[in-house]
Amino acid sequence: MTRLYIPKPALLFLAIFAVLPLIFTNPYQIRILTLIAVYTSLVYAANIIIGESRQLFLCMSALAGISAYTSSILSLSYGLNPWLTLPAGIVFSVAVGALLSYVSIARGLGEVFVAIVTLTFTLIFENVVLGLRWLTMGETGLVTPVLWWPFQEIVGRRAASYYTILLLAFLVSVLYANLVRSRIGIALRAIRSDKVSAEVVGIDATKYNVIAASIGSGILALTGSFYGYFNGMISPGIFSPSMDIVIILMLLLGGLRTMYGPMIGAIAIIMVLESTRGFGQLTLTFLGVMLVVLILTFREGISSIAERAFARVADSLKKDLV
Repeated sequence: MTRLYIPKPALLFLAIFAVLPLIFTNPYQIRILTLIAVYTSLVYAANIIIGESRQLFLCMSALAGISAYTSSILSLSYGLNPWLTLPAGIVFSVAVGALLSYVSIARGLGEVFVAIVTLTFTLIFENVVLGLRWLTMGETGLVTPVLWWPFQEIVGRRAASYYTILLLAFLVSVLYANLVRSRIGIALRAIRSDKVSAEVVGIDATKYNVIAASIGSGILALTGSFYGYFNGMISPGIFSPSMDIVIILMLLLGGLRTMYGPMIGAIAIIMVLESTRGFGQLTLTFLGVMLVVLILTFREGISSIAERAFARVADSLKKDLV
């Protein structure tokens, strides 16, 4: 049996963010901390789909939204406990993500065409939500049922929702760390390096890419549902293409295929978004410019650069000691 690996960055992230609500007690500050935890999970999902399997999914917001809408609508329509409808939303999103991945691979689509297909799917999702106004409330948004958060009677609803989502972000980071060390992670690295050679030695590229898309979609689904219940409402504006831009920006800023990257990227971009909130629609323009700059000049991300810098410092210290 493979031993469970719990990375130190994940433990440090959990420890620091578990203490922060004791210092920042304002509801607005708790919301910012919650958003960081939400986007950390979303960026890890992107790291699996985009980073590890090189499938440029631009429908991550739609996959998160499908789960949130499915769970909420089932709960409201049939009077079910939201915890009972969460699996249905997750299964729906995973099925869609796996299908998009399989069709893209089967049709031999390159990264650019995968991006076009998935972006089109995001627009389809948005129009379906707007069109089924009698069911989704359209652009007005759907008020979600009240979700019982663990220990909310003890610490309060706001803190309970925050710690539940923080625990999810921690578990997702542990999942990612173990995934890249597993047979799936090894297979994905081989496919990334040389797909033809990987298939020659018996690695099924289609199978492993669909698995990666399914795992990432599952994370997006659960996180999206929690985000919707935390907000108290869901709408096309929440799960819009701009969410995909933010997630990819966080991933590139933090660093593709890195353990620290999603945490660093989520913290940095959420702080930027909150600092520039007063600029309105110009904020999205600013993010677009930042994304282009990162793609052209800063592809490795902060995490990779920091790791190399620390390695150089460590080497120089060793030489001085010798």
